[in-house]
Amino acid sequence: MPRPPQAYLTVIAWPNNLDEPGRVDALTRCAGMDRYQARLASRRNTPGIMRRIDAPMRGHVLNALHARGIMAFAPTRDEIEAYPDAVVARGVDQFPNADPPTFVVKCPDGQPWTFRADEARLVVTGRITATRRSVRPDERAVRGMLSIEHAVLNAASGNLVRVDKHTSMVEMLDLHIASDRGPRLVRLMGPRARIGILGDDQRHSLLDDTRPAELAEVLMPRAEIDTEFHDFDPPADLRARNRSSARSTDLTLEYWVFYSAWRGLIRRAVSG
Repeated sequence: MPRPPQAYLTVIAWPNNLDEPGRVDALTRCAGMDRYQARLASRRNTPGIMRRIDAPMRGHVLNALHARGIMAFAPTRDEIEAYPDAVVARGVDQFPNADPPTFVVKCPDGQPWTFRADEARLVVTGRITATRRSVRPDERAVRGMLSIEHAVLNAASGNLVRVDKHTSMVEMLDLHIASDRGPRLVRLMGPRARIGILGDDQRHSLLDDTRPAELAEVLMPRAEIDTEFHDFDPPADLRARNRSSARSTDLTLEYWVFYSAWRGLIRRAVSG
């Protein structure tokens, strides 16, 4: 019998008067966790994913948690993946002297579009780990070949090539924009993306002059600012999908995509 769809049980906030034993008791009684796992989960930063649960049961679990004053929700993987795809923009420029403050999104393909500062509802900032692999001939192995047979064996085992890995940190900034057609997601990645003033392309990106979170607070004061990606603990199924291409400690682009959509759904659940 196939397993039912899974949902990610997320605690958004604990009641102020609920201590650790109370949190552990809530997770064991309401979400069916054993006490050891519940204790570990109860110490995670909020919002945080406590565990995966069967999606058909999430109504019962959430009702039990809500009855204890615990703010929680449980999106499924399908709901997270249904969040609007990000537009990876070349940059976002502010119209000079516009009132209310207005921005234009410069898309690599397609027409630019605009949004007002008060339509930015969530800004997620952080860094991902990017690994670039290059394959080149291993000259030492080539020089060390003693015979045709040796060459064939080396070639068959891959010993004639060398794989180099280069790991770097990439700055990320996601803008979650409210619109009449639903949420839109703008993604700025790496040093080439810029936030500037429209018509002033000679000026360096404003991201070069200040931290992204501080800049967002100034330019988009109504937006919720999230800077907690560095503490994100990906769920086990997401780690399993990512295990072959990254170290266990890396926070990869796949984790970022999941995290940003998950945070967008949290904002929608809390604010409507």
